[in-house]
Amino acid sequence: MTDPLARFIRLSDALREGRPRPDRQAAAFTAAALVHAEGQEAELVAACQARHDALETALGGFRAPNGSMRWVYAAMLAAHNVAVDNFLGARDALRQARAASNTGSLHAGGSRAALILSFGDATPQAVDAFFEMKRTLRPPWWRTNTAITDTFAAAHVLAGSHPAAVLAARSHAEAVFGADRQARGHRRDGARQCVLLEQSPEQVLVRFHQLEEARRAEPGLRGRSDRAMAMDWAAAGRTPADLAEIARVMAAMPKASTSVGHGRTRLAALIAFNDHERDPARSANALAAVIAAQAAMIAAASAATIAATSASS
Repeated sequence: MTDPLARFIRLSDALREGRPRPDRQAAAFTAAALVHAEGQEAELVAACQARHDALETALGGFRAPNGSMRWVYAAMLAAHNVAVDNFLGARDALRQARAASNTGSLHAGGSRAALILSFGDATPQAVDAFFEMKRTLRPPWWRTNTAITDTFAAAHVLAGSHPAAVLAARSHAEAVFGADRQARGHRRDGARQCVLLEQSPEQVLVRFHQLEEARRAEPGLRGRSDRAMAMDWAAAGRTPADLAEIARVMAAMPKASTSVGHGRTRLAALIAFNDHERDPARSANALAAVIAAQAAMIAAASAATIAATSASS
């Protein structure tokens, strides 16, 4: 079996050899999106670069996804062998139907939802089902996050879930986590993950406590992770033994492809475990994990830059 870390390093290096090429941070997350995909590494890199070029041509420099996120989208499309035209078609269909849906704005111009729907058949029926799911799951305005709502709404549609069933299951999971002192602060995130991955919240809560204890005892993770990660890992079915593997991968990762903060830990978890299966829910969850990891790393790097600037002024 190929060592995923070694494969990640080869993919990251190969992405940096092409033209155009992602910066080192974007290359790391692009490689993470490809590392568990089926196929030869050279073919995956070529497919990713071709899709990135097609997105550049179709979207120009300003329309989402742009910047380093465009490389991640290209990698996810390549990993699932999805044509760029399928993604663009789903994106256009979502944008055309948005106004009549009365569900508010779409995250990134519909790109996030379109990417997930393109993993399946982004038919007109799927677009209608997305807006019905989003209408049901959309939280009150004071805690609205379109990135989260669009991601999970699209994932549930892809999985064939019914909106009322999803809402009821989330309510039950929130009640389970809300009754626990340590988990209550992550009850909504935990509930979303549980329902999407069809996990029992009672079992996830048990794993959460086991992982939280193991996380705090693991020297390589104690200062580079938090309870939110423990909840994510619990919903994904991780065990305390898995945390040692995450710490090992994190310690062995090339410094050039990582940064400070929790983003490094999230990236290591993406590399260590294959959550990119063809199952729609896990595919969407893997996408969300890649983007969350990249966002965490960008935030940490930005904070470090601001601190350095302030100190020198």
